[in-house]
Amino acid sequence: MIRLAPFLPDAGWQIPNKTVIMMAEKKVAKAPFWVRVSELEGKPKRKRRGVNLSKLSKYTKAGQTAVVPDKLLASGKMAHALTVACSGASATAAKLVKAAGGKIMSIGDAKKANPSGKDFVIIS
Repeated sequence: MIRLAPFLPDAGWQIPNKTVIMMAEKKVAKAPFWVRVSELEGKPKRKRRGVNLSKLSKYTKAGQTAVVPDKLLASGKMAHALTVACSGASATAAKLVKAAGGKIMSIGDAKKANPSGKDFVIIS
């Protein structure tokens, strides 16, 4: 029998991976920007919806970094080059972002590159 206790890691209890990750993120990244990104990533999948390229083009400027706490989808066109940090992207969306001169990175890599989250934009 496996007992789960998210707040008692020292008592020999087994902790689910997502809880461990969220506990570690709260200790490491206390910047309000990354706390908000963690909250958005922690929402149930049925309440999250993907973000289309058309929305990214509409709400960002060229050269900006956008953080998408959900999957990036390929509906629409990229009007300018930008860096997208997302938890997942469809193959077509990744191809379109790269064709526009942008790049895709993971949210963890973006957090390491900019711990404060300054000049990043959350699109959800």
